[in-house]
Amino acid sequence: MFDLNGAEPVAALLVVMAVIVLSPLRRAFDDSDKGRGNVVVLPPPRSVSLWRVAVFIVLCLAGATCLIALRNPDLSAMYQHAVAGLTVRVYPEPAVVNAYASSLRPVIPIAVIAFVVAVAVALPSTPGRRLTVLLHAPLALGASILADTCLAVFGLETHLPLGGFPLVSIFLHYLVAYTVMMRFTVTTYQLPRPTQVPVRRSGNFTDNALTVIVLGASALIIGSIAMWILHLEPGSGVLYAFVLIALPSYLKFSVYLMLVLLSLFGERLPEPNEHRPPIDVIGPAYNEEVNIEAWIEAIDRAAGVYGGPVRIILCDDGSTDATRQLAEAALARCTSATGEVLAGRHRGKSTALNLALTRCTADYVIRHDTDCLVHPNAFLYAIPWLEADPKIGLVGAFMLPKMPFTSWIDRMRALELSTGFGLPRLGYSVIDCQPCVPGNFSAFRWSAALELGGYSEGMFGEDIDFTCNMGRLGYRAVYDRRVWAYEDVPNTVEQLRLQRRRWNRGSIQNFARFIPLAVGSSGPRFWFAEFLKGARRLIMPLQFAAYLFVLQAAILEPSSRLNIFHLAAFYVLAKAPMLIFVMLAMFYRGLGRSVPYWPLYLVFAFLKRLANLEALLTMPTRPLRAPWHARDTREDQPEELDWPVLRPSYLARAD
Repeated sequence: MFDLNGAEPVAALLVVMAVIVLSPLRRAFDDSDKGRGNVVVLPPPRSVSLWRVAVFIVLCLAGATCLIALRNPDLSAMYQHAVAGLTVRVYPEPAVVNAYASSLRPVIPIAVIAFVVAVAVALPSTPGRRLTVLLHAPLALGASILADTCLAVFGLETHLPLGGFPLVSIFLHYLVAYTVMMRFTVTTYQLPRPTQVPVRRSGNFTDNALTVIVLGASALIIGSIAMWILHLEPGSGVLYAFVLIALPSYLKFSVYLMLVLLSLFGERLPEPNEHRPPIDVIGPAYNEEVNIEAWIEAIDRAAGVYGGPVRIILCDDGSTDATRQLAEAALARCTSATGEVLAGRHRGKSTALNLALTRCTADYVIRHDTDCLVHPNAFLYAIPWLEADPKIGLVGAFMLPKMPFTSWIDRMRALELSTGFGLPRLGYSVIDCQPCVPGNFSAFRWSAALELGGYSEGMFGEDIDFTCNMGRLGYRAVYDRRVWAYEDVPNTVEQLRLQRRRWNRGSIQNFARFIPLAVGSSGPRFWFAEFLKGARRLIMPLQFAAYLFVLQAAILEPSSRLNIFHLAAFYVLAKAPMLIFVMLAMFYRGLGRSVPYWPLYLVFAFLKRLANLEALLTMPTRPLRAPWHARDTREDQPEELDWPVLRPSYLARAD
């Protein structure tokens, strides 16, 4: 029984809420980046303060104590009452509406509130900026209430069975939380301006349609299983907690698995032929005397297997050790490759890469970081992709840590690469969905790199930016399971945190560069893969707060159905698909001895989330300024370089 008069104010509130949440995602008034072209000029990140991290954790635990143990205030009951009150205005059947509302479990909205309050206190910023951060708490709560209200009205009006709607509510809560986190990010931090590379791509219907079908099928399958679990004991907080923890992992794994299965029916891998076009291998080096000789020797071996001309262009980025001397001596010993060492002045990795690109002459270039090693067959199998299809612009390698493993971090990284990197990269090649071909190994077309103007300078994650901009120009990115490289892994926990802080800042900065509402989309690489990758970086601290809530409940209110042992079992079951795949992949690669170390992955995952939180707390915040006072100050030129740099052709055409 739909009440139109009651629906009008709810609809108006929904429109206002959508405008408030979504309009900042256009980034129309953000003038944080003072650079021009491929140069980004932003304030440096702040130094890490562990006491601020401690404040965040303490506040989350205090919130869990108040909201779960003491139930003061009882936000769950207040949330259910608010949803019921709005729904009754539209569908005046109080008994039915109240029964539905009582089944809702607003764990994620409450976790958002705890996260926002903790960040507002721990973030080093002005009082005004802290207040704007704090306002995201009622915004997230209101958006979740409206989403649940719309869901309830839809279910009641269509007379669909309401038993599965609490599960759909979890999906909505995740979506609302991520959207509000996007808004929090782009309004709080100083970020690079949106990309200026035009969308020159067309014919994405197949990729988009296939992605939608896979996502829909995964949601249907995993949602049906989750609904069956919740129906085992209706209203059970234990089962709800399990579904809440497991749902993202199972959804991601099902998507990856479907895409990998589809790859088995795709095009055959291109085989090497007699043609061996020249290759330029570029790499930046800063104080790499420990790695540089092995790097050059590995390239020389790969050049011998390849059989064509291979030239190494190493840019020494102002090293203060013996990197340059050792590199020149190693180049002189090469039997299959030639090369040169360029002298830089420590302007950063991207500037060093761009200097190397100015000296390239081959049609195909391989970027290979100097702390990594390449497999002897890598060139042989990577270049045929570029030769076979002019639409392919990037070819990536599957990675493993350098062997033999010397620390538990090496083994954890191998486990991580087998799941979070290896599986999606293989599947994403089916729908051209690669959000990043990392700099540890990437083969690409020199002409495309010239059109982009090389790598963006002054920001983190230049390899993400390069991959996504290549996609806007219309080039596809692929991975070949025959192409392997080996990376250096941090030796200590402190080095691991430093690395992950860089990666998290890079992901967030590139998310802001390619956000669809600001620059449009050119396929699932942007509206799905980049969205998902950004979600991981933004939701990790939020999940951190949610996990603290559940942990606090298991400790403060232990029972026969929910205690610390059950919580550990939930976590293992939530990660079961990935764990099974890890075991198979590790044994296949001859690394089965590392599988028993898997329990340490809990520590590794905690350190990753800690580094993600540290990244959010150290990124520079925007000054509090009204949008109409914003002005474009990009006429302020960055410092001129004393060597030739690449100029993006799309900017030259605009001039």
